[in-house]
Amino acid sequence: MTNITLTTDFGTRQGSDAVLHGAIYGIAPDAVITDLSHHITPQDIREANFVVNNSVFFFPDGTVHVIVVDPGVGTERRPIAARIGKHYFVAPDNGVLTACLDRAVREGWSSEFVHLDKPEYWLDNVTMTFHGRDLFSPVGAHLAAGVPLSDLGTSFDDPIRIPLWGAERHDDGSVTGEVIYIDDFGNAICSILPEEIAHLDVPDGVQIDICGAHIQGMVSTFGDSEYDSDTLIALWDSSGYLLVSENNGTGGKVIKPKPGIPVAVRSRI
Repeated sequence: MTNITLTTDFGTRQGSDAVLHGAIYGIAPDAVITDLSHHITPQDIREANFVVNNSVFFFPDGTVHVIVVDPGVGTERRPIAARIGKHYFVAPDNGVLTACLDRAVREGWSSEFVHLDKPEYWLDNVTMTFHGRDLFSPVGAHLAAGVPLSDLGTSFDDPIRIPLWGAERHDDGSVTGEVIYIDDFGNAICSILPEEIAHLDVPDGVQIDICGAHIQGMVSTFGDSEYDSDTLIALWDSSGYLLVSENNGTGGKVIKPKPGIPVAVRSRI
């Protein structure tokens, strides 16, 4: 049995997410399918990068990850499959694998890529608007069933990469980044890592500035008893990044952050 994960921006109302299972089971009936997420913000390739990179490498080596966030479906953009480290990916070549490829560089993993140009591994009738069903899921199923990556298409070495998030240190010691992602609780995950503010007096001697609000110091966990409900707090998220939350509440009452807005950490004033 081989694990397959599915990540899309399809939602779950129309059944487009479920039909991917059918396309896979018709080729690899013993596959174990996990729906990683079907609620990526539509066409948001950067968000898909965050969700995928923070999740897929917890699965066993050899897992096949099918990612369909594809605003260019039906155009000249390449459909591709890849091996990144010991995991396999099937996706449009639109930058959706950038974070995983960056991780491979940091970890010293090898990668290889093929352009999916062999229709014998697709469904017989490929529509122009549903490559997730007609092309990507079947290819993922063939990988899961044991077809070598090299048999699925023509090798290439220039996958598309897109600018992602980061942080910048300034002359005064402050560090600026941006909001990457808003989770279902309304928490803002920001593009600042612990090592990027290690020169500051963390946790007590820092100030976090976001959406006009100023958070004094950081806490170690949600629901810190020293703070009233809906008080803004800052802490380290399980993804490793800085997170801004409304204590014991759901975000959006105090501030309304969105992906891309700036966030800064500086010495406490």
